[in-house]
Amino acid sequence: MSDITPFITALEAAQKKEKFTSEVQEAAAGIDIEALKAVYEKVSEQGEFEKLDDAAEAETLRKAFEFAAKAVMMLKTSPGLMEKKDLYIYFKVGKGEVMEKPGMFDIQKKQLFGAWEKVKDYSQVKAHQLYIGHVNTLISKYGTRDE
Repeated sequence: MSDITPFITALEAAQKKEKFTSEVQEAAAGIDIEALKAVYEKVSEQGEFEKLDDAAEAETLRKAFEFAAKAVMMLKTSPGLMEKKDLYIYFKVGKGEVMEKPGMFDIQKKQLFGAWEKVKDYSQVKAHQLYIGHVNTLISKYGTRDE
């Protein structure tokens, strides 16, 4: 069983309006925590290319992904470059965005592009699950600000 307790704790705090900005609190509104736990676990057991047949499950995971994208901005400390790389590539796939191939001399973007190419064919729900898991790890590692 996957443990996303730090992420769930942040989600609950946002839903109760105990922490975070109003924008983060709005992103948390309406997410069914028990449904999220179940669908997160289900997708974590699936392969990279499998999709969810249940639209409600996919929507729950999408909303949690949107919350995670806002909550990551509330970390006490900015993640390192490698941590940001994983966030970036899973975010791109989760949003269904395509990366443009960088120029020959843009080393940093070439590294991002190479990482993205490895996961670009993952299903959006898998990218959502991986992004949430990564944000969970970062919340556990760095903590979140109250504002």
